[in-house]
Amino acid sequence: MRIFVAQENNLLYLGMSEIFNSYKSQVNLTLLIELCEKEGKSVIYDKEEYLLHQGDVERHISLVKSGYCRYMCLRSDGGEAVVGFAMAGEFVTDFNNGVRHLPSMVSLVASVRTEVLQLPIDYAMKRLVDREPDLFCRVSDALFRLCYSRLLEFYVLSPAERYRKFVDSYPDIVSAIKVKELASYLQISPQHLLRIKKSQESG
Repeated sequence: MRIFVAQENNLLYLGMSEIFNSYKSQVNLTLLIELCEKEGKSVIYDKEEYLLHQGDVERHISLVKSGYCRYMCLRSDGGEAVVGFAMAGEFVTDFNNGVRHLPSMVSLVASVRTEVLQLPIDYAMKRLVDREPDLFCRVSDALFRLCYSRLLEFYVLSPAERYRKFVDSYPDIVSAIKVKELASYLQISPQHLLRIKKSQESG
């Protein structure tokens, strides 16, 4: 299934095969990864420990080495709404608000015991922007495209199709993701998610 979007006479599409955190394919993050691996501080977060609380200012950029984290907001009823994930090999940070020193609109939580390599976000950006002056703009653009594509997906893809996309992105670890977290991200009940999993596994 492809969704076509007109933009300046070009055709863009959201493909079912597109990776979940697609910013990774749109920006060369090699220098940032190397910087985190060379200078980053190894920090262990226990299960359910917060890397960042909603409303606080992000001060770090973290490369996940093991485990995984979720991006989470609070609903009006006080419940948890999962809005994203960061797996091993991916960055977990509220980037756009962090570099602008604005309060975060999300919380970052370790869903399992998680190790990250962590650097102060201001230091990391200064080191990288000295070498790539347009890095901030390119990362911000990639994150905007990611968020926009996910917004469209909620309107045009079924929960089963969005689940399949997630599975295709993380086939080796999807079974380790908590059902309630993935169901929250898909905006369905855990029971509905279990029915989708059973249907796709039997199909």
